Parts: sequence; C-alpha cells; structure tokens
Amino acid sequence: MWQVHWAKALMVAVGTLLAAWILETVIMGALGRLARRTKTTLDDTILDLLGKPVYLSLLLVGFGWSFRILDMSASAHGTARAGLITIAVFVWGAATHRVATVVLKSVAQRAADGGILQARTLPLFEIVSKTTILSGGVYFTMVAWHIDVGAWLASAGVVGVAVGFAAKDSLANYFAGVMIIADSPYRVGDTIRLEDGVRGIVSDIGLRSTRLHTPDGIELNIPNSVLGSSKIENLTAGPSRAERITVSVGVAYGSDVEEVIEVLRGCASDVAGLVVGRPALVRFVAFGDSSLDFKLQVWANDPSLYEQLSHELHMAVYRAFNEASISIPFPQRDLHVKRLPRAAA
Repeated sequence: MWQVHWAKALMVAVGTLLAAWILETVIMGALGRLARRTKTTLDDTILDLLGKPVYLSLLLVGFGWSFRILDMSASAHGTARAGLITIAVFVWGAATHRVATVVLKSVAQRAADGGILQARTLPLFEIVSKTTILSGGVYFTMVAWHIDVGAWLASAGVVGVAVGFAAKDSLANYFAGVMIIADSPYRVGDTIRLEDGVRGIVSDIGLRSTRLHTPDGIELNIPNSVLGSSKIENLTAGPSRAERITVSVGVAYGSDVEEVIEVLRGCASDVAGLVVGRPALVRFVAFGDSSLDFKLQVWANDPSLYEQLSHELHMAVYRAFNEASISIPFPQRDLHVKRLPRAAA
C-alpha cells in the first residue's frame, strides 16, 4: 500500500491530524496550566489566541507534505502550495492582530502618565498595527502567487504621496497629539493660557485636538498642531498649583501712601480662596498722569477660580477705598482756548 502515492498522502494527513490533536490537547494544555499560575492574565489570553493558529499551521504543513507526495503536475502543485500559504497568512494575520490588540491595551492600562502609549493614544497604535499586519499579509500573499510586487509598490508609493499631501493637516495634528501626550506640557485637569490670552481647563487631549473649558462655559476645540507650535502657559504646573492675581489701581495725588498700602493689604484678608500663609504684596509702581499707581498681588489656591477671585478682590478694593475716603481719580485735561471764532465771540 505504501507504493501508492495517494495512500502515502492519506497516511501523512492522518498522522498530521493526530499530531495536531496531541499538540492542542497535551502541549497547549500543559502550557495553559503553567500560565494560570502567573499573577497576570495576559499570558493566558495570548496562549488562548495562539492555540488555533498553531493547530491549523500544523495541519497546513501536513497537507502540504501530502500534496508533495501525490504525483501532481507542477502547475497544480504550485497552485496548492500558494493556496496553503494564503490560508496560513490569513490565519496568522488575524492571530497577530488579536494578540497585538490585547498587548497594546494591557500596556496602555498600566502605562505611566508621561508614557507615549496611553488610553488616548491607543487608537493610533491600533491603526498602525492593523496597517502593518494588513500590508505584510498582502505582500506575502502576492509573493506566494508570484505576483510582481515591485509594480504594486511603485503604485502604492504614488498613492501614498498623494494621500499624504491631501491629509497633511490631519497627520500634523495626529503627530502633534502624540508628542503632547508623550512630552506632557499639560495634562487633563490643568489650567492653561494660550498666546491670545484665552485660558481654560484641559478637559480632553485627543489625537487630533485638545479641548478646553473656558470660564465662560464654552468648550474650545483646538487643533494639536496649533498648540504644538504655540507658547502655552501651564498655570497649574510647577511646585505649586497657586496662581498669582494682580489688581492694578490708582489713587489721587495727595493721598496718604502708607494708608493706601494698609487698606490694600486688608482687602486680601476679606476674600476667601486665597493661599493661607502667603501674604499679599502691595507695590507702589508708578507716578501716573492723573494718579499714583499701585498693584495688589495675591495667590489663588485654584487657578480655575481666577475670574471669580479677581472679581471679589476688585469689589473689596472699591468698598475699602470708599470707606477710607480714598479717591480713585479719572483722567482730566485742561483746554486753553487762544482765540474764539468771530461769531462765537
């Protein structure tokens, strides 16, 4: 019976099925018991995902061996071989995609705040892994069927350049978003101020844009490429979250400067929400055209309350000046008329 090619091929196929069953039942089962003893479940998941691909791969090897034993023509043998390779590429492509997804999610969940792979950047890495796996699968399938890869790669290069030019803004936002998350110039919950003076609390850092909640109750959606090339003030970064609030005020010439300083210092004690133990600073800064100019500087515990505390400080200063009879002047100009028109005279 061993002299007959089909009988040999059948025996190889049966032996392959038996070997695949032993591999799946005995060897993979033993590895699964070892994996369950570890503290993490990642290895258990990966082992479960690789079980079927390994089983099918052994079957494909056996079937390929069987086809070689059969007395087939060169074209038929080549077609069968290409078909088996194509099946193997699809099986392992799907398995690699599932394993990569599980590993990326596990790493993202355990990543530190400053890591480049986080929950927000996970979709980008998943897209990159899918694209890489799909491209590799297409390449190996074309090689298996003896298709000229060079011509297709040249066409793909031209298409890639065209797509890159068309989506350059989106790509710039994506890469800027990844760099912002990796470099961490600001994080979710930080209060930042933009170059144009707009300030707000960072509510979300996406791959395309960053969202800010302003004190006016408006959500701003700013492209990451704009933030990546702009000067950003992070008001909550550094050793302390406190933010300085400055109130500028002018008093009339002839006012008691020492009294003005004491009144301004007392205004800070009337406002809640300021840093306790950090005294207010009062500075006599300039001789103005119509006033003596002072600055009152205090520190707010929470930068998100900047507008509210600034309002309360201005109210306190105005009330205290009224109670102390300190005048806040307004600009005055003297007009000297040298000659009136004849009709007016």
